[in-house]
Amino acid sequence: MRPEGVGLSVHGRFRVATEKTLFAMPETAIGLFPDVGGGYFLPRLRGKLGLFLALTGFRLRGRDVQRAGVATHFVESKKVM
Repeated sequence: MRPEGVGLSVHGRFRVATEKTLFAMPETAIGLFPDVGGGYFLPRLRGKLGLFLALTGFRLRGRDVQRAGVATHFVESKKVM
């Protein structure tokens, strides 16, 4: 998943992350709200994680993307063709 495509790609049935994956909502760093796609899925993350990500612009990397529920699968990048 690429950071600039999260609002669209996060709604896919299968979302694969690798150790190189970077999940971010970069627009929040300049004071903008997440796009409509992000506005739908962020509140649905466990606990207050979505709120935290939306307000801070914090970036998740690698396996944490799967642990957060953004990715459905984790695969080592060397195994991706």
